[in-house]
Amino acid sequence: MFSCKTYEYINIAQEPRLRYVVLAGLINVSVCPNCGRRAAIATPFIYSDPDHNLLAYVHPRSDAPEDARLLILEKLREVYKDAATVRMMQDEESDEENGGRQVDITPAQARELPPLQVVFGLDQLNELINGILTQDEKLGRIALNTQSRNEAERGQFHDILRKLASEMDCCIEVEDLPDEYTVWLYGSRRQISAFMRELAPKG
Repeated sequence: MFSCKTYEYINIAQEPRLRYVVLAGLINVSVCPNCGRRAAIATPFIYSDPDHNLLAYVHPRSDAPEDARLLILEKLREVYKDAATVRMMQDEESDEENGGRQVDITPAQARELPPLQVVFGLDQLNELINGILTQDEKLGRIALNTQSRNEAERGQFHDILRKLASEMDCCIEVEDLPDEYTVWLYGSRRQISAFMRELAPKG
């Protein structure tokens, strides 16, 4: 038994690295800590990228039947249409009944929301994301590996790259094989290119 993290809402403005977790096909994927086997968790999620005016509801199954798709679309249309009248809670405590202050979203604010797109499957989402990114923003990746079989050395190698990925707002994926230990680093092409230049021999 082990636990894993799943996402139901992804906001790229708050966590930019998640764009590349999605593009690398690693979102909502569990990895067994014992055998390394991977399994996709079929969790629908919202993908929001305000800087690119993208808001999408992502259904994990690209093979969802047509009647299920129509039902999902109708439900989402109703929810999104009601956005102008939704009441949102704020943190300030000014109302004894609900512990907060209610604020109406005006029709003007609702019109500023990006159109909600509905996609079925990560492949369709990736096409959507790649269609709005510049060449420098698109997915870049690099593999770094060691042939050491020493667990301590592999652990140190992993820790260094994990810290580096965190500083660069990138994500990592590990391939742990008996003869080779590989860490993939995923990020924007601009970030990965800069990293590769740092690794290049000087002189």
